Amino acid sequence: MSSQEVRTTDAVAVRHLSVTFAGQRALNDVSFGVRRGSITALLGMNGSGKSTLIKVLAGIYRPDDGSEVDIAGEPAPLPLTPRTAHAGGLRFLHQDVGLVGDLTVSDNFAFSDTFRLGKLGAIDRRRQEDHVQESLERFDLGVSPRALIRDLTPTQRTMIGVARAFQHDEATGEAAFARNVLVLDEPTASLPAEEVDSVLATVEELRRQGGTIIYVSHRTDEVKRLADQLVILRDGKLVADEPATDLTVDEIVTRVIGHRIERNTRTARVTAAGQTVVAARGLTGNRLRSVDIEIREGEILGIAGLVGCGRSELVRILAGEQRRASGSIELGGRDFDPKSPSDAIADGVVCVPQDRRRDGVVLPMNVRENLTLGRMRGLTRGIYLSAKREQQRTAGLISSFTIKPPNPAQIVGLLSGGNQQKVVVARAASQKNRVVLLDEPTQGVDALAKSEIADIIRGLAAGGAAVLVASSDSDELVGLCDRVVVLDRGHVAIEVSGNGLTEERLAALCAQSSQIPPVDPANKERQ
Repeated sequence: MSSQEVRTTDAVAVRHLSVTFAGQRALNDVSFGVRRGSITALLGMNGSGKSTLIKVLAGIYRPDDGSEVDIAGEPAPLPLTPRTAHAGGLRFLHQDVGLVGDLTVSDNFAFSDTFRLGKLGAIDRRRQEDHVQESLERFDLGVSPRALIRDLTPTQRTMIGVARAFQHDEATGEAAFARNVLVLDEPTASLPAEEVDSVLATVEELRRQGGTIIYVSHRTDEVKRLADQLVILRDGKLVADEPATDLTVDEIVTRVIGHRIERNTRTARVTAAGQTVVAARGLTGNRLRSVDIEIREGEILGIAGLVGCGRSELVRILAGEQRRASGSIELGGRDFDPKSPSDAIADGVVCVPQDRRRDGVVLPMNVRENLTLGRMRGLTRGIYLSAKREQQRTAGLISSFTIKPPNPAQIVGLLSGGNQQKVVVARAASQKNRVVLLDEPTQGVDALAKSEIADIIRGLAAGGAAVLVASSDSDELVGLCDRVVVLDRGHVAIEVSGNGLTEERLAALCAQSSQIPPVDPANKERQ
C-alpha cells in the first residue's frame, strides 16, 4: 500500500513500517490498512513480527525512520506512546490478560486506570464499583465487581480484560465500539476448546455494533469464522493482505509457514504389542467414575471427551498431583500410589500439564534452568552441580527439540508459546521415562510447533515409553494415537481404534457420548 493508497475507511494503517533491533530487522517495510467496522486477522509464525507490530501500535516499540502510522485517516506522531495510542482509540488485550487473581474485578479495573475518589481524596468504593458495573453490563457479564478474579472461569477472565479495555468510553450506545480499534492477541490461546465459542461470539457482536478488531491467532478455524481480511507476516515481511473468503484453511497455513504441511491423517503406524505399563481399575475421583484403562509400552493412548468429562483429572491422578478417591493403579505390575508429582517422577512417570505458563515453566528463569529443573540426575559431582554437564545436556536438548532462539540464557517468559511448550516437553523427555502424560500438548501453539511437538511425542513412543495424550483436538488425537478412549461425565463411553478412528467420527462420538451406554469392562468391544 503506497502513501496514496490509504483508504479513508481505514481505522488504522501502517506504511513502510520497519523496526530494527541490534541490526536485525524485526519488521521490514510493512504496509497495510485495517478497514473500519471489520475484523482483520494478523497471522504469522512465532518470530514473524506480529508482536513487534502490535507493540509499535501500543507505543512500546519505536519504529525506524520513514515509518508511518495513520489513525482514523490522520497521520499519527511517531513514536506512539501508550497515552497517544489510547487517545487515538487503540485498545489492547494481550495474551497475558494481566489480572491479579487475589484481587477483585473492581480493583483490577483500577490498575489500568485509577480508583474513583471521594471529596477528601479517599477511594470511593461505591463510585468505583458503579463504574465497573456499567462496563461489565455493556458486555452482558453477570459478574459482580466484588468477585475475586481467581474465582472466575478462564472465559470470564478474558471477557473482563475486554471490558476493562473499554472502561474509559461511554457506558451506553454503540459509538464507543465504532470509534475504537480493539487489538486481541491470542484471546483464546489458554481457553479450553469448549469455552472458545463465547469469546468468538463477543468478537462478532463487537463487529456488528461497528467495532474494528485486529485479531491475532494461530487457530485457522477461528480465523475463517471471524475474519474479513487476512494480513500475514513472515520473517518480518508482509506476504499476504487478502480477503479471508479467498483462501482455504490449507492455503492460509501454507502462506503462514511458507510451505505446505500435510494435515493429520490416519497413518499405517502399528505398534508392537508391548507389555502393559499402566493399568487402572475402578479409578474414581471428583469427576471420574470407575474408569478402567491400560497403556502399553510404545503405545500412544488418547483421551477425548467434552468439558467436565474427567480428561485432565485422569492425568492429574496418574501424575500424583491429585489423590484418587478409590480404585487401583498398577505400574509395571506393581501397586502405584503416588502422593505427589515427585513420587511419580521417581517411578518414571512424568507429566506435561495443560497450563504451561502456570504449571509447566518458571517464567522468570532461563531456558537452561527450566530444562534441568527437577532433573538433576547425572548433573552433579558429589553434592555439587556440574556446570559443564548441565551445559552439555541443555545444549543437546535445545538442539534436539529445536528450541528457538537456541540460547540457554534466554528468559523463558520471553519465548513464544510454542517454544515454551517445547521446553516443557523437552524436560519431560530429558531422561528415560516409563510413562509420559500430556494434557493438551499443542494448545495455543502455531502450526509448525504443533507438527514438531507431534513428532516428539511419536519419538517418545518409538523409544518405548507408554504415552497418554488428553486433548480436545480430534485432529490431533487421530494423527497421533493408536487408540482413543472417549470419556463422558467421568465414565468410559467408548474406545475407538483402527479404521474407526477418524476425525469426523471422534468429534461425533464426543458430541453424542451422553447417548452411548458406558462400556462394560468385561465385554469391551473396540469400534
